[in-house]
Amino acid sequence: MALRTATDAPIPGGDPARGVFAVAFRDRAHGLAVGGDFRPDQASSDAAARTADGGRTRRPATMSPPAHRSGVAWLPRSRTAALAAGPTGTELTTDAGRTWRTVGTGSYDTVDCAPDDGCWGGGREGRAARLEH
Repeated sequence: MALRTATDAPIPGGDPARGVFAVAFRDRAHGLAVGGDFRPDQASSDAAARTADGGRTRRPATMSPPAHRSGVAWLPRSRTAALAAGPTGTELTTDAGRTWRTVGTGSYDTVDCAPDDGCWGGGREGRAARLEH
């Protein structure tokens, strides 16, 4: 597998603490990117973006997660729902990444969903938990 092309996302970058930290695709065309600035004292108002053309273009979320997010995963059997997780909480989108709403305040660095609808988060100090949605 080779990298075909790289495109900029509307998530601010520019130094090692800022940028895209996770991507997830539900099919070849529809994807989500999350990130932001992981420093706790820095705002991350544009922490999510979406694509419907395989990543050739990316649009910012209308209502982004409120802070840096480091993991994202589509919910199984859903064309529009996904979770984003980070050190200050977890958000759910039900409109394919246009808007996100907070569903938890636990600290998770990554999230993944299994085909049986189980979603799991992992984070610092050995934290691992099933995330309910």
